[in-house]
Amino acid sequence: MPGDIDIMAYLNSDDTLMPGAVAYVASFLQNNPAVDIVYGHRIVIDHNGQEIGRAVMPPHDALALKYIGYVPQETMFWRRRVWEAIGPIDETFRFALDWDFMIRAQRAGFKFARLPRFLGCFRVHTEQKTSAMLGVGLEEMEKIRIRENGHGITRADMRRFVFPFLAKQFVYHWLHRSGAIGY
Repeated sequence: MPGDIDIMAYLNSDDTLMPGAVAYVASFLQNNPAVDIVYGHRIVIDHNGQEIGRAVMPPHDALALKYIGYVPQETMFWRRRVWEAIGPIDETFRFALDWDFMIRAQRAGFKFARLPRFLGCFRVHTEQKTSAMLGVGLEEMEKIRIRENGHGITRADMRRFVFPFLAKQFVYHWLHRSGAIGY
């Protein structure tokens, strides 16, 4: 059909999408043809699917993304053209494959947008990969930082890129909890 768009994503087996997330993303991408990759806010759930927390994300920060993989994977969607241009997710990574994909897309000039909506749920439990493979994840993240920045993360990087982003995230989260922003 004219106007159809190809949207791609992947979802870890423990995580879920919020009702209406795909339709919302499709509508946004249909109406914003210059945007290539979108993501939103995350709800954290326990092993029973009960909400235990939320992560409200500030607008996209391209510099911070070079130092921290902050995009909630279960909320991320992209156009097929991104996949075709940069290649598939690198399965040699066991933990940081989503961050590597985002970095490669950003480096190729694709445009990101954070959507003001909760799009997915991240499940937390003792057997999840994030908990069980923390050491592997830290090694892979350092490998990406060295590849992208020529060095691992330094204290100066933390002060310049990471802490300001985390402070913005804290403010957005606080504004959401206080009811000042409604998403």
